[in-house]
Amino acid sequence: MDLEKDLFIVTASMDRPTEEQMIEAIKTQGFGAIAVPPEDGKDSGSREPSSPRKVFTMPRLVQDALDRAGKEGKLVLVDFSADWCAPCQRMLKETYKDERVVSELEGFIFLKIDTDAHPSVAKHFKVSGIPDARILAPDGTERARVRGFKKADELLPILEAARAGTDDASSGGRK
Repeated sequence: MDLEKDLFIVTASMDRPTEEQMIEAIKTQGFGAIAVPPEDGKDSGSREPSSPRKVFTMPRLVQDALDRAGKEGKLVLVDFSADWCAPCQRMLKETYKDERVVSELEGFIFLKIDTDAHPSVAKHFKVSGIPDARILAPDGTERARVRGFKKADELLPILEAARAGTDDASSGGRK
């Protein structure tokens, strides 16, 4: 098992650990894990051969934010930035301090990730440039992606759409 990978394939059978045991083993190594049902819809929990369930590991600090979001009924905004990044600092000083954005962010757990201090987290999310933000549901599903500097007027509709769960949540910029 290589914990540097983003994806584990777990197949349950009588001679292997259960899905729950595998997830627990991954979590004890400091990673989060969630199970995704197989595309054929069969439940691998029956321990009968079927398509394997995919288990995605989530970096611990992101998983902790997702757990908290689930308890509080919020989404998670993961903001990837660095101290040396001028557009990132501008977003912190302008966009995220705008009263309207501050008010909307009450429905979010805000997680600021310094890509220099946590490169493995940035790699997990395939961050290729900053600023980059991801809006995640408590189950880890990505609701929206925001790349590049955004003014408050550009960010607000993305935050609102993500909280409403509509398809209007988009990057509003580069993909």
